[in-house]
Amino acid sequence: MSVDDYLEFRLLKYILAVADAGTFTAAASKLFTSQSSLSAQIKQLEEALNFTIFDRDKGNVPTPEGAILLRFAQECLQRRESVIETMRAVHTGSLMPLRVGFSPLIEKDLLHCVTQTYKKLLPNCAILPEAEETDALVQRVQDGRLDAALLTLPIDHDDLQIQVLEREPLRLCMRQDDPLAEMNEVPVAALDGKLSLFAYPRHHPVAHAWLKEELSKKGITPRQSSSTLKMEHVQWLVQEGHCYSLVREKRRLLSGLVAHPIAGVNWTIDSALISRKDNRHPALPLLIRDLAEQFDQPHAAENSCARSSSSVRKPASPVVAHSLGVQLGLFAREESTGNRGHR
Repeated sequence: MSVDDYLEFRLLKYILAVADAGTFTAAASKLFTSQSSLSAQIKQLEEALNFTIFDRDKGNVPTPEGAILLRFAQECLQRRESVIETMRAVHTGSLMPLRVGFSPLIEKDLLHCVTQTYKKLLPNCAILPEAEETDALVQRVQDGRLDAALLTLPIDHDDLQIQVLEREPLRLCMRQDDPLAEMNEVPVAALDGKLSLFAYPRHHPVAHAWLKEELSKKGITPRQSSSTLKMEHVQWLVQEGHCYSLVREKRRLLSGLVAHPIAGVNWTIDSALISRKDNRHPALPLLIRDLAEQFDQPHAAENSCARSSSSVRKPASPVVAHSLGVQLGLFAREESTGNRGHR
């Protein structure tokens, strides 16, 4: 029998029980088995793996190798539970359509990717996308009227599960014949009174307030402008020489425009799927896990710092869905990695 064959679901459950209870005796009682049988089976697994899972001399605390196995066990059992619940719901015809809201600031390619991923996971099950502004999406997820929502961070709530999918750097959009276009990085001092913020005052107030605060720290007062989501209009204003604007790194620009980094800042737009931690749609954890792997991002973390603009990114555990992490801002100070920018 190979080592892999020893990692049965039953033994994974036993390992988690010992870690949770602290002793083999207490774990055996919870599992309705004998202490001797439980100890013997875990000992047999340790011999097959050629390392100890628990340090018996230190009160059965997990060894470094055991800690890795515990995380794997938790992930594996959680995923198995979701698969079983989903299969049962499909079999009984009780699986409800997955209701997913999306913000106007979410790229169509990303929304298409999420819906297609769900359809591949569950070909015969419906997904219902609904458009709404950011604040309304958050409220509807909290109220249970939506199972999940695609939006850009930050959000002003700390009780939701957040799965970041994309982190795309922001660049300064300007005319190609602008003197600043000759520089690899645009100096911050050149933007005061000339940089316009178009999309966020009405469509994402929290992000707009965050960005204004960050600009103020850099000594930049943004130029007054009306709110719009139409990037063609924004680029036309830049093309006509009325202002500078922020654009996503992958945004296709009109002829005569270029986009460069701003010196000393590394702001990104972070697109995420949010949901309630107690959401009962059995297929949602499967979708979140699949998306996390597809976009090469850490698994879902709790929103623990909804409005912190200066906090350092702290990656969530890749296994435990509700491990504590720091919410990423719409504009964050870290280079984007592994993103699939579309804008």
